[in-house]
Amino acid sequence: MLCDDHQMFIEAMAAVLTARGWTVCDLAFTAADAEAAIRFHRPDVGLMDLRFLDADGLEVIRSLADLAPATRLVLVTGSTDAAAIRAAIHAGVSGFASKTQDIERIITIADRVGKGRVMIDPDVVERAVRAPRSSGELAAVDELLTSREREVLARLGRGQSTAVLAKDLGITANTARSHIQNVLNKLGVHSRMEAAALAVRVRLVDRVD
Repeated sequence: MLCDDHQMFIEAMAAVLTARGWTVCDLAFTAADAEAAIRFHRPDVGLMDLRFLDADGLEVIRSLADLAPATRLVLVTGSTDAAAIRAAIHAGVSGFASKTQDIERIITIADRVGKGRVMIDPDVVERAVRAPRSSGELAAVDELLTSREREVLARLGRGQSTAVLAKDLGITANTARSHIQNVLNKLGVHSRMEAAALAVRVRLVDRVD
């Protein structure tokens, strides 16, 4: 499902996705159309902008999360509004992509989100989510987390699923889930996306392979 008030953009995106074998169930150019279409189709993945002419994008995200909780939302935006992007994280999006990126990168992010990963385009983080990193966040990561938990946080920042994270670390999925929950609790964040954004913001992703 593609939701954006820039018709040429989503028509081009739909053409590329269809050529790659994706099923594009509908296109929506207004918030009202997006809500109606997602309610009807219940797609696996919804790509949407942060701004619509007829509604605030954040309210749309919250509404869609309630209407179709199984639909994983990817925010595809040109916005550099850090507060709005952080609010979108709280609202429950599963990925971010920047409209300034190549369309191939956007499709890659959508594909990985559809497979259960959390994905953040570095360009979005660089311009909004990451800036500025705070000494308090760095201190929390360095002082509150064990070395294993910091590694888990870094892998969340790279969008690894629980299964992949467990395999790479040589631990069980249950142990991985326990580490992830400990990270969320210690850092005071409420979702994997929030943890991933924090990991990138404090450069932890850059510090661990």
